[in-house]
Amino acid sequence: MENNSNGISSKGLIIMLFSRLFLFVFFQVLIALLLFSWIESEKYWLLTATLTNIVSIVLLIILLKKEKTKYFALFCFSKKQWGKDFIISFCIALISMPVILIPSLSLSQLFWGNTSYYHQVLFQPIPVYIIYFLLIAFPVTICFAELTTYFGYVMPRLESNFKLKWIAFLLPVVFLSIQNCAIPLVFEAKFIAFRGLMYLPYSLLLGIALYKRPTLLPYLAILYGLIYALPVITLLTNKY
Repeated sequence: MENNSNGISSKGLIIMLFSRLFLFVFFQVLIALLLFSWIESEKYWLLTATLTNIVSIVLLIILLKKEKTKYFALFCFSKKQWGKDFIISFCIALISMPVILIPSLSLSQLFWGNTSYYHQVLFQPIPVYIIYFLLIAFPVTICFAELTTYFGYVMPRLESNFKLKWIAFLLPVVFLSIQNCAIPLVFEAKFIAFRGLMYLPYSLLLGIALYKRPTLLPYLAILYGLIYALPVITLLTNKY
């Protein structure tokens, strides 16, 4: 395997691409063992995601330190381009919810003939003190972990390692989408397919934006965190 200028191999980058998918499964298994129930563990998918986010951030800090790069340097706003970056990010924010919701509702209707089944699976009651913890922890950690892993860290290094530039673009987009197959991991083929495909258009939108304009990362990371506060708020409003 080749090494790029930062010394990381193609194999190491592939491992990073798979890392979140593996961690989702690992933490769900851990929760299932603690609860003595796989079915019960599915309810705690936001906790699983938060724990994964924390590990992802730690991994990024370690890997970037080896490259003699500071983790938070990835989130620096460009002084020269901030105006244009803000306008582009604002436009992306305007279309984000339709790009997320329309595929989700369409796929749900296609697979189950309704738009409520997946909602019932994802938003089952869990202890309210965990919800309050997640209300802060989940959006904050996902803001610093997810886009950073796929587009801030892996994408530019894939571009250095592979001659075919479309691989550097496509792999992070695909993995950002399919990682959701395991969050939560429900042993139902339709649900796994639904979770893997529902965010593919949004992943594509973010991938194009960050491939063409990497300086958008801090803006889109903030937007990402705000959007992913919504599942926790939904859990809070659905609590029993």
